Amino acid sequence: MIRHSNLIDNKVIPILNGHIEFTEAELNYNELKDEQLASLYVNNKDDGAYNEIVNRYGEKIFRLAMRITKNPESAEEVLQNVFVKLIEKLGTFREESKLATWIYTVSSNEAFMYLRGKNKNSSKEISVEEFNNNENGSSYEGLQIKYDGFGPDDSAINVEQSEILDKAIGELPEEYRVVFQLRDVEGLSNQQAADVLGLSLPAIKSRILRARNQLKKKLAVYFPEYKN
Repeated sequence: MIRHSNLIDNKVIPILNGHIEFTEAELNYNELKDEQLASLYVNNKDDGAYNEIVNRYGEKIFRLAMRITKNPESAEEVLQNVFVKLIEKLGTFREESKLATWIYTVSSNEAFMYLRGKNKNSSKEISVEEFNNNENGSSYEGLQIKYDGFGPDDSAINVEQSEILDKAIGELPEEYRVVFQLRDVEGLSNQQAADVLGLSLPAIKSRILRARNQLKKKLAVYFPEYKN
């Protein structure tokens, strides 16, 4: 049973001291599927299962956080926060989606929350028209938007629109939302998103198209620009 902290490129990851049903000699965690590891941890508080999830996803989450925060210290802090969140929230995982998708959704959300906390007074603004005309989409999560013609003093309007946009993104099905975040929020290429999620290139293209179409339909209720 592992009782020390795992190290991933000198980044300390929290390890649990919970109940465990199997010893490492009895169970080869690296041979288990992600969903089996999640079940072991949720049902048995299995340290080994948690540690294996850390080992599988630590570096990937750190790279993801780096792409969002653009800063290694910030990415490391996000990484620590994510694994604390996994301790707290892994029990809410439902096997309708893959654990990898769920983890990347949690990680992206945590990174954007971190940025919002650090940049409350310096949010980037993006016009609705920019998204409507940009085949690559735009950055949304936690960022402000504005209609053309509204000046910088219309902060109340910007906040309201930002909340609508965040809500619409949050309502996307998880398998579409995480691809949207990787592809359009973080600016990864289709191939990079495919590599991160372990999906085929056609699957990424299909999901991002459906995500954008669903998002446009949701936003058309509020923004006339999306009705075209």
